[in-house]
Amino acid sequence: MTNREIIALNSTMNEEQNPESFDLGKLFFIFRKSIIWIILFFVIGISSAYLVVRYTKPVYQSSSIIKLKFENEANTLGLVSNDRLQQGLNDISGEIELIKSKLFLSRVIDQLDYTISYYRYGRWLDDERYKNSPFEVSFKIKNVSFYDRTFDIYLTNPDSYQLIYSDGKNRVIEEYDFGEEISNEHFNFLIEKTESFGTDLYGKYYFKVHSNEALLAYFENSISVLPENFNAKTIKVSLTDFNKYKARDFVNTIANLYLLSSKETKNQTIKQKIEFLDGQIKSTEETIQEFDEYFENFTIENKTVSLQQDLSRSIQYLNALDSQRLNLQEHYAAVNIIRDKIRKDENLIINPFVISRLPAFIATPIRSYQELLDEKQLKLNSYNENTSVIKRIDDQLQSTRKNVLELVDQYALNINDNLQDINSRMAALESNFVQLPSMGTEYNKNRRIYQQHENFLLSLRRSKMELEITEAGTVTDFLILSPASLPPVPIKPQKILIMGVGFVASLIFSLIFVAVRYLIHNKITGTRELEKMSSVPILGSIPHYRKEKLPLTKLVIDENSKSVISEALRSIRTNMQFIKSAEETNLITVTSTISGEGKTFVAVNLGAIIASSNKTVCLVDLDMRKPKVHLAFGHDESPSGVSTVLIGKTTINDSIRKTGVPNMFYLSAGPTPPNPSELILSSDFDKMLQDLKKEYDLIILDTPPVGLVTDGVLAMKKSDIQLYILKAEYSKRSFVKTIKDLQRMNEFRNLVLLLNGVKQSGGYGYGYGYGYGYGYGSASGYYEDHKSRSLLSMIRSLF
Repeated sequence: MTNREIIALNSTMNEEQNPESFDLGKLFFIFRKSIIWIILFFVIGISSAYLVVRYTKPVYQSSSIIKLKFENEANTLGLVSNDRLQQGLNDISGEIELIKSKLFLSRVIDQLDYTISYYRYGRWLDDERYKNSPFEVSFKIKNVSFYDRTFDIYLTNPDSYQLIYSDGKNRVIEEYDFGEEISNEHFNFLIEKTESFGTDLYGKYYFKVHSNEALLAYFENSISVLPENFNAKTIKVSLTDFNKYKARDFVNTIANLYLLSSKETKNQTIKQKIEFLDGQIKSTEETIQEFDEYFENFTIENKTVSLQQDLSRSIQYLNALDSQRLNLQEHYAAVNIIRDKIRKDENLIINPFVISRLPAFIATPIRSYQELLDEKQLKLNSYNENTSVIKRIDDQLQSTRKNVLELVDQYALNINDNLQDINSRMAALESNFVQLPSMGTEYNKNRRIYQQHENFLLSLRRSKMELEITEAGTVTDFLILSPASLPPVPIKPQKILIMGVGFVASLIFSLIFVAVRYLIHNKITGTRELEKMSSVPILGSIPHYRKEKLPLTKLVIDENSKSVISEALRSIRTNMQFIKSAEETNLITVTSTISGEGKTFVAVNLGAIIASSNKTVCLVDLDMRKPKVHLAFGHDESPSGVSTVLIGKTTINDSIRKTGVPNMFYLSAGPTPPNPSELILSSDFDKMLQDLKKEYDLIILDTPPVGLVTDGVLAMKKSDIQLYILKAEYSKRSFVKTIKDLQRMNEFRNLVLLLNGVKQSGGYGYGYGYGYGYGYGSASGYYEDHKSRSLLSMIRSLF
């Protein structure tokens, strides 16, 4: 098989490859090229994760597990329900909603009495001083807008502090002593030191007076109630907070209050019964009180506590009064008789028994009067009425008579008064005696009702006592299986998770960055990529020149050079023999698509390599618009060159210039002509080439970029080998289409590609050469003078 057939076969194989397929080598190249960015992404991601972990306030969670128990009436009655599980779920859900309800949380707030919280300012994070604040605030808020507002406290010495707050318009800064009352139109504060106060706690603090709405919002956002085990009927009550001690205390309060609430719910029926009994007891006691007042008033009014005895006593009183009245009447009758006889001066013939029943102060004068009468009557038998004896007796009778009449009248008046009193008393007793039966009936009736109420009150009190004993012995069926404990570690931030997220995020951003760069990368990076894109044979590649940055084209090859670039050019020189034998090759054109791809650099240094093999080489600078060949050899622009030779102004021998490389000469472009293309199309150009072929073994034409002007195409048609230069990471992938079009339209059969500026990567781009049986590897490892450069390249390839 001839060399051309091999090239054609290789071209066909390259054409069959899909240039848009995934290129692992290109991906590795992009990865290596992006390694700094990838490291930066990881540094940023992991650093960000560390900062989040470092400066995120730890969040603690304390939990308590409560076991529930629900009584099922169907099970109690021996009935089996098909939806028992669903009913259990509904019961658990109901208890969960009860704990999370605002009504229950309000009771929790009242139980906790957490109306004020204290904090200490930190450098980055604030610390809540739960139960260990160096000061305590007693307060009364007058203006509700001051609830949930920050009040700063600056402790500077043991006796005083600064209070800093905003009144809505101005920032207020005032200094007070501990224990001094602060009073204004907005609030009353009394700030006192606590046992936690110490000089090491000096600094800036702040406190907040919480409103009920704020506390409710806090609990609603912090509390979590979830089923723990449906079969065991357990729920888990959790609360998250920045302070682990507060979280534990709050959860314990919630759990205990929930048990108390469930107990109160269970005792609700008993409480209602007790409340009903209390109402009945109060009503009964009021009724009994009314009866007590009735009995008291009855006793006061009737002066008795026993109507039966009063009835018997009234009869006795009536009989006694009647006897007294009869006796008085007899006395009155006797007194009237005596008074009538005394007034008529009649002899008193009265039964001595009657007189003996009269009082002594009356009976005695009457007896004296009767004795005087008897004495007078006896004296009359002896004396005359006109005698002194009789007159003396008459005087005595007259005096006694007057005295007796006075006494009898007075006594009769007394008897009459007594009779009237007895009559009135008898009339009263008789009237009361008539009312006593009805009063007794009413009294006895009320007494019976009173006793009934007393018995009812006793029964009520006995029932209430039994219910209270039952209530005191009530035990809830709900149990706290696991009381809230002090959380050992915070649940947030999760250090491993956040660091993992930072790492994964860095990895994702790195992959996205590499993928985007892979997709938008439109530069040719290496020979493998170029092979997949083009069917034009690749002659080889030239590594990137790392020794120094070349602002201009430069000859970097010397006679004994063993550098990587020298070995690459030698390999290219060898590969050229497979395209066309050295005897048949007299003219080579070197071109590119645009300026900057290194065609002049390749032409100069390739010519030097070929010249080192004892062949005379002439480098012709055909880029008459922008000549650079003379710069490679450190020469100034020559006044004569290709332009002057083609117009016949100078000869070739006059314009040829020597280089520092043996056997190598160059013909500069000369002054820039106005019509470079016309000069190349002229017969003088052909004649110049023929003359040069006679003098030199190889002629290298450095043509202008074919993507900019057509001069290079005209020269390429006259050459034996057309060497097309592309630069790694500089030439665009679209340039390959230009090369294909150039080959198709001009039917170049010896058009070959050379990739310049390939950076060493250990496997992609440089390190792979094109040839038939000739692989090109890194030669730096075989030469002592480049060991240090090879080591440096390896280090750079890693980063």
